[in-house]
Amino acid sequence: MKGARSAQSRPYWIRYVVAFWAVEKLTWAKDNVLVACVCSLTPGLIAAGISASISDQKWRAATYATLLTYGGLFALFLTWRLIATPWELDRERQRFIDGLTQKLADTRLELVAIRASPPAIDVEIMEIHVQAADTTLSTHALDLPVACNIFLRVKLTLRDTRPIGVLAYELSSVLHGNSSRADFVDDIQDWGLVTEKKAIGVGTTFHYTVVRLTKLAHELEQQGVPVEGWVHFSVAGVHEKEIGVTVYRLIILTPNGGISSDIAGTKNLAGLAGSQFQKIPDASHVVHD
Repeated sequence: MKGARSAQSRPYWIRYVVAFWAVEKLTWAKDNVLVACVCSLTPGLIAAGISASISDQKWRAATYATLLTYGGLFALFLTWRLIATPWELDRERQRFIDGLTQKLADTRLELVAIRASPPAIDVEIMEIHVQAADTTLSTHALDLPVACNIFLRVKLTLRDTRPIGVLAYELSSVLHGNSSRADFVDDIQDWGLVTEKKAIGVGTTFHYTVVRLTKLAHELEQQGVPVEGWVHFSVAGVHEKEIGVTVYRLIILTPNGGISSDIAGTKNLAGLAGSQFQKIPDASHVVHD
C-alpha cells in the first residue's frame, strides 16, 4: 500500500510514460516482433538469393518488404501501447481506491469495537472537601445557600494495555433524587491544602503551611499503575445541612464513553466554615482569622 501510495502521488504524465515503456511490455515486443521480423525476412532472403543473378530489383523488393513489415509491427505496438496505457493506469487507480476503501472499512470496524467496549479505567474517589467559596462567612449564616468549592482527590488505574485519554471531568450532586451539575474549574494548580496552622504570638494571627495540589492526569499510559490527583469544581446554592445527605457523582469522559464513581457527602473532610484550601498567592502571606 505504501508503494502504491507513492506511485499515485506522481504526476499523471510521469506515470503514463513509465507505464507506456514498461519493461515487461518491451520484452514482449522484442520477443514477438523480432520473431515475426525473422519469419518475414527469411522468405525474402531466400527468394532474393535465388533471383539475385537475374536482377537486383528482387533484392531491393525483399529488403523493402522486410523493413515495412518490421516497421508496421512496431507502429502497431506503439498504437496498442497508446490505447492500453490509460486503461492500465485506470485499473491501477481503481485497485488503489479499492485498497483504501477496504482499509477504511477495517479501521471503522476497529473503531466501532473500541467504542463499544467500556473504558478500561478503575476510578476511586479518595477524598472530598466541600468548603464555602467566601471563607469570611460567619457560622450563624450557614443556613443560607452559599457558593462552594468542591475538591476531589481521585485515583485512576488503567486496566488495558492501550493508553486512554480523558476528555472531560463532570460532577453531579444528587439530593433526594434531584441532580444538579457542578462547574469544572481547571485551576487546581493554583490551590494549596492547609496542612498546619500555627498561632503567632497572642491574638488571632496564624501562620499556615500549605501544600500545593497535584493536577489529575488527562492521559493514562501505563497499565496497572495508579495515578492520583485533584480536580476542582464550583457549585452554587449549597446548604450546609444538605451536604451530608448528598451523593456526589464524578463522571470521567473518554473516547470510549464515560465511567462514574460516587462518594457520599458524609465523607466530606471540610466544613463550610474555615478554609482548608487556599489560593497559593494568598497562602504565601500571613492570614488573619
